[in-house]
Amino acid sequence: MNYHDHPALSASKLKKFITGTPLDFWYAYEWPDRMPVMPTEAMRQGSLVDCMITEPERLEHKYAVAPNCDRRTKAGKDLWNKCFQEAAGKGAELIPKPMFDTAEAIKLSLCSDPLVQEYLQGSGQVPHYWHDEVHDTEMRYLPDIEDPEEGLLVDLKKARSADPRHFKSQSYSLAYDIQVAHYAEGYRDKYGEYPRKIVLLAYEWNFPYNRSINVISDSLLELGRQRRDKAIEGIKACRGTNEWPSWGVHTMEAPTWAQIDDPANDTDVADLLEGV
Repeated sequence: MNYHDHPALSASKLKKFITGTPLDFWYAYEWPDRMPVMPTEAMRQGSLVDCMITEPERLEHKYAVAPNCDRRTKAGKDLWNKCFQEAAGKGAELIPKPMFDTAEAIKLSLCSDPLVQEYLQGSGQVPHYWHDEVHDTEMRYLPDIEDPEEGLLVDLKKARSADPRHFKSQSYSLAYDIQVAHYAEGYRDKYGEYPRKIVLLAYEWNFPYNRSINVISDSLLELGRQRRDKAIEGIKACRGTNEWPSWGVHTMEAPTWAQIDDPANDTDVADLLEGV
C-alpha cells in the first residue's frame, strides 16, 4: 500500500484536524467518495527540493523535465503530450524546466552553506509505522532526514519567508509543532529514544534562496505534544460518534483592533464634516 493511502494517523492528518474543522478532516480522509488530494504548486516545489536533497538516487524515476516548447502550436502540443505520456508511463511527474532549475539552484545553495551542511547528514524518506500505546492508535511518519548517531531529526520546509520572526508565525498557523511532536514519537519508537535535536530547515523559493535553521525548543515541543494529543483524541471521539462538526455557534464580538474605546478607532464626525 502507498504510504499516503495507509489508514494510520500521520502528521498531515493531525495538522488537518487542528488547523480546520472535524468536517474538513472527514472530507479529506474519511469520506468514502473523497477524491485524491491534488498537490498545490508550492507542494510540488517543496517535494522536488526534498527529493533532490534526501533521495537524489530516485530523482530521475520520480520526475521528468518538460521540454521548452510553445504549447499554443500544434508541434508544441504534440511534443509536450508525447513527453507527458512517456513520464506517465514510468510513473514520473512532468515538471516545467524553470521549476527544476530553481529547485536545483536551491539544493546547491543549501548544500554549499557550511551552517546547513551539518543538518543534511543522515538518511530519510523511510516510512515508519507503530502502535501508540497511550492512545491505542496506529501511527506513521515519513521523516526527511534522520541521524540517530547524532540524535538529529530534520524537516525541510519551503517557506514564504525564512526570516525566523516570520517563519515562527507561519509554523504555528500550519501546526508544524504538532508535526515535530509526532515525528519525535515515531523516532522514539524506531530508535528507542527521543531525538536530542529537532530542526526545521526553512528556505525560500526565490533568489537568493534565504534560509534559516530553526531548532525546536523544549517548550515548543511540549506545546506540540499537547496539541497532538488533542488532535488524536478529537479524531477518536468523532470516529466513535460518527459526527464531524463544523465551526458551530458562536457569539460575535468586534475584533480587538476595532474596539470603540481605542482612540485610534474613533471617528470624529466634526473632522469629517470640516470643509464640506
